[in-house]
Amino acid sequence: MSIYDPIQQFITWLQAFEHRLLQNEVDVAKKFILPMFQYLGYPEKSRYDQYPLKMHNLGNQLINSEIAQIYFSTDEIEKQNADTAVIIIQIEELRKTNLCQAIEQAKFYSVHLKPLFFIVTNGYHIKVFQRLGYYKEELVIDITMDALKNPHIASEFYKQLNYNFLRNIDKYASNTLLYAKYKLIEKIIKNYPDLQKTLEIGDFQPSNARKNNCLIVVKPKVAIECNLPKAFVEGNCIIEFSSLILRGLKISLNHQYILGNFMTGMDTKPDWGCRSFLRQLDENAFEVYLGQTTVILSDLETADLCLCIDAVCQEYQKTIIEFENALETWNFQFIEFAGIRGFYLFSVEQTLWELMQKFANEFDYAQGKSEWHIFHQEDISIRISRGIRDHAFILPKYGGIFSLTPNNQINIIYALNDVHLQSLERGKVTSWQQDIGPRGTWTARYTKEWLLEKYIPKVINYYSQHSQVSEAEWLSKITIYQYERASIKEINDIRDLVPFLRDIQSWLHIYRENISASILRPYYKAFTDLVRNTDSAILGMDYIMGNLRGVEWKNSPEQINLNSLGWTFKDALNCLDAQVVKINNCEYEKSLQADLITRTFIWMIEHGKISFSQSQINAAKQALLPLWKLSRFQIRHVYPNR
Repeated sequence: MSIYDPIQQFITWLQAFEHRLLQNEVDVAKKFILPMFQYLGYPEKSRYDQYPLKMHNLGNQLINSEIAQIYFSTDEIEKQNADTAVIIIQIEELRKTNLCQAIEQAKFYSVHLKPLFFIVTNGYHIKVFQRLGYYKEELVIDITMDALKNPHIASEFYKQLNYNFLRNIDKYASNTLLYAKYKLIEKIIKNYPDLQKTLEIGDFQPSNARKNNCLIVVKPKVAIECNLPKAFVEGNCIIEFSSLILRGLKISLNHQYILGNFMTGMDTKPDWGCRSFLRQLDENAFEVYLGQTTVILSDLETADLCLCIDAVCQEYQKTIIEFENALETWNFQFIEFAGIRGFYLFSVEQTLWELMQKFANEFDYAQGKSEWHIFHQEDISIRISRGIRDHAFILPKYGGIFSLTPNNQINIIYALNDVHLQSLERGKVTSWQQDIGPRGTWTARYTKEWLLEKYIPKVINYYSQHSQVSEAEWLSKITIYQYERASIKEINDIRDLVPFLRDIQSWLHIYRENISASILRPYYKAFTDLVRNTDSAILGMDYIMGNLRGVEWKNSPEQINLNSLGWTFKDALNCLDAQVVKINNCEYEKSLQADLITRTFIWMIEHGKISFSQSQINAAKQALLPLWKLSRFQIRHVYPNR
């Protein structure tokens, strides 16, 4: 079948159709709409007749209504909802030529079901409106059946509304009509400088202010009000625009979206391809994805948006890092379950956990004044407290976290209580960080040590007379996940750098966007210098050059032809030197290339005999530290939220 056959069949049906035979709304629905959408390629199961719609009026009373017909982008009934709604059809009798009431009704329905289009027709007049989200809907087709019988007009009608075309449109990310409208407005503004000045009067007044946990960053075109995260409390933000087109629009974004989309590409220009929420349309316009809202911004608006986001995210990231540093949680796996957010410390057998709970219940701080009366039982958790000041909250998580952890073990989770943090800041302590210490809020590391060295031995000893298991046997059944390693600054053996390089390589492997060259420049140079004096007899030259062949670089008479055989270490070093030159002359790097370079460094360090000076390894450590910290933060906080 030719690609034009469906269109020709549609045209043939239109030209044979006689609208005068339609007697009532039922006829319009069954004899006109139903066959029309069949010829437009819509499956029978994608249609819903008399679709029920439940709404609340201003008095919060439930109102039941029905939409005559609605078509979805899927034929799976359980997936037919506002996200998959494509077209709503409001039908009137042929004799009703005034369609104003029907149009208002269709508008009302479209607010709740968010289709791409809604159609109002009496079987002769056909009005097709495109729904533009928070903008006023746009009448894109206004035609009669007589005009639609023209083959050219019918063909265009088919191309705009056929099922295969509409079902593949992302309603939240695509809006070609809106883009054309935006470009027209932009052109008009540029041609009238006085109008530009008038519009600029409505720009925001730039400012940067913070009160407690609320940060407000304002640029002429964009304003962001952000509630920064605090310990275990998530943050959020609201974005507003000053432009005439977007004025009044408020976009709310949650903690997960901020971390998953705004934290990559900070301090980079919009056109570098380093930011996941931007897509450049041309040199003067960008499509911007903000949660479920997509907007088209000028280059100036996009630049202001990026400046605001960077200012907010720097504080956002700083707050999270300070939290992890203060509570010493970096070396513990982050766990989130049943609305609880905490860190995995270690695992114990269920019998031992039950004894720990029993001891805490017996030594409730309200029941005595000994040094061990520092507990309070709350549901399944253990609250370590003297009543005035909480130290820590310990929670159990049943089932293994790691593949080697038996299912009958209880995972001990360290958590802070949000209410506890709020009470600290309402009292004499001005911030929760000031209360950290053995007499105040315990860190994850201190809590783990206290549990293993003091609390659990005390519990075992206290109940030893009722147990046939020795203390050594109890302690041997505790599973501790060892993650701690020496800090980069303490390293002097070159091979000890490999675990950190592997962390960076794992991050680069999943990184989707381009990376700012500024953070890679010292890294490329320092590690190229570090491996420069590698024994030329190193094994795996095929692997090394295989990686480097995937790196973009320009050939010159001094550089090796990577397609030839007989590669030597000198060839590899020439390629690495070329990368150092290239990274100093570009603004950004593809993540794949940084990944391949890092794999090469790892292989050379692991398999080569390298002579290096103290200054070389010190430079390598200094260059590695900021890159590794960035990778650690993004692996832990950014990618789980994407």
